[in-house]
Amino acid sequence: MAEAVVFRETQRMRQVWIWLLLGVIGVSGLAAGSGAGLVVAVPVAALFYAIRLTTEVREDGVYVRFAPFHRSFRRIPFDEIEEAEATEFGLLTYGGIGIRWTLNTVAYMTDRGSGVKLHRNAAKSVVVGSQRTDELLAAIDARSE
Repeated sequence: MAEAVVFRETQRMRQVWIWLLLGVIGVSGLAAGSGAGLVVAVPVAALFYAIRLTTEVREDGVYVRFAPFHRSFRRIPFDEIEEAEATEFGLLTYGGIGIRWTLNTVAYMTDRGSGVKLHRNAAKSVVVGSQRTDELLAAIDARSE
């Protein structure tokens, strides 16, 4: 039986600057008399349109799925989480948006802003970007006690 979802958030990459940049690439390619700009811009635009970050808090842990790169949810069990804290980050904090890796952290984000950092026992910390950070943190705190 599936675990009950107590919190769910889905985010997409809908930043205006991404779409403007892709539009400029496509139009400049056409203006130069080549379809190369469209050959690059259309598949990249389709990928960015398909990307979504889904975060769920269930009875047994925090679930993260960064589609289309993750086919299924990645589960972070509550017994692995030492601490959950709200965090702020910019585009340069982890080197951009998407799935980002550093020596000590894996970050999932669709935009700069805020999220929750999950410090784990003997594993990399996980940062999950969120537009509803307070609700996500409250759901995690309520389940991990």
